[in-house]
Amino acid sequence: MFHAYQTSEDDDRIEVLRTLFDQPGLHCYPFVEVPLNTQLFHLDVAPVDNESRWQRFIFDKIENIFEFAAFENIHKFRIHIQTRRESSADYQLKRVVEISMARAASGESVYAFSCADGSTEISGYSGLSQRDLERISRLWQEPRVNECEKK
Repeated sequence: MFHAYQTSEDDDRIEVLRTLFDQPGLHCYPFVEVPLNTQLFHLDVAPVDNESRWQRFIFDKIENIFEFAAFENIHKFRIHIQTRRESSADYQLKRVVEISMARAASGESVYAFSCADGSTEISGYSGLSQRDLERISRLWQEPRVNECEKK
């Protein structure tokens, strides 16, 4: 979950942005707080036409991405995972190419995010690694570039 403080709301050009994006309820903040050291998900949405640009939305739960994409009828997108900060390493942003449901020997169910760099990120705080998991089912796979262009 993100926290935004009403006192930090940027009111300078909000009416112009509300009109431009046809979003009367739009609010702008120069920052948000992420209260926990958790994974974040970046959704990059492809341009609709030659006039538009890629858009980025940031989510705290992977489920919210698919709800948003279905509601907005978005088909061309990429997902990136922003890793948690570890004491020995900085955050990383990795492109997700496949999402699977997996189960640990303890019975715990988690998401396994296969990344373009060959690594796998595991949801949650359990400290599980890829070798601790049995994949149950593939939930999503990034379309190949030419497949994405056809849609």
